Amino acid sequence: MFKKLHEFLLSPIFIGLLLVVSLVARRYSLPVISLDMSAGLFDWYAFILKRGFVGAFKENFALYTPPYLYLLWFMSWMNGIVSVVTLIKAISIVFDVLCCYYVYKITALKYPHTRVPWLAAVLAFSLPTMILNSSYWGQCDSIYTAFLLACLYFLLVERPLWALFFFSLAFAFKLQAIFLAPFLALYTLRKRMPWWGFVLVPVVYVLLVIPTIYAGRDWLDVLTIYAHQTDKFPKWSSTTPNLYLPLQGVVPLTDTLTLATILLAGVSIGLWVLLVWKKQKQYRYNSMVLAGLASVGLTPFLLPRMHQRYFFPQDLLSLVAAFFFPELWFLPLFSQIISVLSYSPFLFNYSFQINLFGLHLNAILWLALPLEIVLLCVTLWKQFHEPVEHNPSGEFLNPPLPSQSDSR
Repeated sequence: MFKKLHEFLLSPIFIGLLLVVSLVARRYSLPVISLDMSAGLFDWYAFILKRGFVGAFKENFALYTPPYLYLLWFMSWMNGIVSVVTLIKAISIVFDVLCCYYVYKITALKYPHTRVPWLAAVLAFSLPTMILNSSYWGQCDSIYTAFLLACLYFLLVERPLWALFFFSLAFAFKLQAIFLAPFLALYTLRKRMPWWGFVLVPVVYVLLVIPTIYAGRDWLDVLTIYAHQTDKFPKWSSTTPNLYLPLQGVVPLTDTLTLATILLAGVSIGLWVLLVWKKQKQYRYNSMVLAGLASVGLTPFLLPRMHQRYFFPQDLLSLVAAFFFPELWFLPLFSQIISVLSYSPFLFNYSFQINLFGLHLNAILWLALPLEIVLLCVTLWKQFHEPVEHNPSGEFLNPPLPSQSDSR
């Protein structure tokens, strides 16, 4: 029975049907205009369309960094061909495809010459949160996530400078790229990537914002965009099931508390890096994927001022991890439940309730948050209880880098 089910799931018919269902869901999501689009993206697009590149980019007219705004400017060339809603959402959908490409590439490292990577890629394209984030909401979390997946892939195949280049691209688009930074710190300690390669992060950012500075915008303003972003939403948690959700609306968030909790997060994450570094001396694909998942899950869980979308990289990496560890099949399911519950108050103006013993309990606090804790605990437990591979030629055991100079 299980063999037949396995064959069916890997059949071109099932993979094709799943892709068709995903495309249909995206088609019906495209016309939806979310609050973020009506309150921000439409205005930014119209400003660029009216003023042109130089006239628009010399002004501080948007919350996002210039690289994403360049994409809006590029799409404005096609204004009038299709609706503005479709043009804006098309940007994110293109990067959805790029996310799926790297899900395919990473999974193919373990399952070469099979249909398993195709199934993984189509499943990623069909995830409810991926469809909601780009095709329904019009958000762009798939952009930096695609580059983070590329970063992981190139580190897996021993191309550390390419990995750092893609991490730098992710950072240039979104500050949330730092969720993978603990993972990179871990593999820098293991000498899998050169510490001096991190100079690419500011270099790539500066290179990408040069056109904006050339247009006339103050260079200091451009270089401090992320500092201004963090002041815009002074909440413990924006319906995000993390450590500080129970404090939202109960304890006021002050600058002192923000600094204290960031320091607490830094110490906790640093401790995780050191423990994993001392515990695991191998460079298996499995352990690296698991470390990537732990990094993108643990970091937003421990930081304050997080938004409901910030577990998007976790949604995809939990799926990848399930293919490397089939016994963890439930992690992507948990991650989807967590994210959909978190999205619901904002996207659908609806907060799911749990009716228990006559009590009406908020599902984000009483279901999504416990599930996130379970997901993280299982991931961390698996990290420290993964079987030790003594055979240096094990199937998924990566050889060490020949030298720091041979970083390709």
